[in-house]
Amino acid sequence: MAAVRPKPGFSSKRKQAKQDGKNPRAVVCADNEGPFTAEWYASRRKIEETLRFYRELLVNRKLFDELSQEPEKSPDGKKYSGIGVHMRAARVLESSGGWVNTSKQIGHVSGIKVGDDFRWRGELSIVGLHHEFQKGIDYMKLINGKTLATSIVDSGRYENGVGITSDVLIYCGEGENPNLSRVRKPKDQKLVGGNLALKNSMDSKTPVRVIRRLTDIDTSKESTTVGAAKGNDIGYKFVYDGLYRVTGFWKERGKFGRYVYKFSLKRIERQPELDLGKWNKVGNGSAGSLFKGKENDIY
Repeated sequence: MAAVRPKPGFSSKRKQAKQDGKNPRAVVCADNEGPFTAEWYASRRKIEETLRFYRELLVNRKLFDELSQEPEKSPDGKKYSGIGVHMRAARVLESSGGWVNTSKQIGHVSGIKVGDDFRWRGELSIVGLHHEFQKGIDYMKLINGKTLATSIVDSGRYENGVGITSDVLIYCGEGENPNLSRVRKPKDQKLVGGNLALKNSMDSKTPVRVIRRLTDIDTSKESTTVGAAKGNDIGYKFVYDGLYRVTGFWKERGKFGRYVYKFSLKRIERQPELDLGKWNKVGNGSAGSLFKGKENDIY
């Protein structure tokens, strides 16, 4: 299928919502995936088109610069690289209405199945699986002001425990990770932002989407899932593992001597299982493993 070009003058749903003064609604989906409706298949086709165009932008710099409304260099005069390039490409898609599932929601996302894999971190945002481009915890605010977690990415930045052979994940909270800023001294994590949202999800028993950064054991095989992701230079992908429930949380002293929050999540039953023989967990949950390799490889 040919890449879809942006339609001039067509605002994205997210931008239109802002113009209308509306906040994204909370959409709560069932714990299981089915049934797959005509609307679901339409979303999947749009996702496939969007991913193909996004990947074309990342390799076709001429097309990228032609469509981008932003300067090629950052305010400090340096050329964009790594996440800067990926964010610019995502904004090109957003301005043309190319993003899918733009409203944050609880539960499965239309057009995406358990086991679907994605080549780059930014792809999770443009298809609506995880809207945060860098943060590991995505959440939404309800009308009453309460926040609920929508999704988490287990990417190896923190000391997350238990591999994909189990239906339980011990997830480290966000904030104050020295691996992300080696200049700052580590501080205690706080029960705010994404950490508070995960705690609220435990209290309300709402499901949380889990995406894992995994390596394909046989990187020579081309993916057959949404968007046909071949993988990046070092073979990892971001794989949708399905819905989990937060079953507990606690505070403990972490690797760097400061307190961190840990959250226990258990996979909801009666969901399709990942092919455990296909994937290896990146870094085995060791902090800092995400940053091995080229700058572009982390996204």
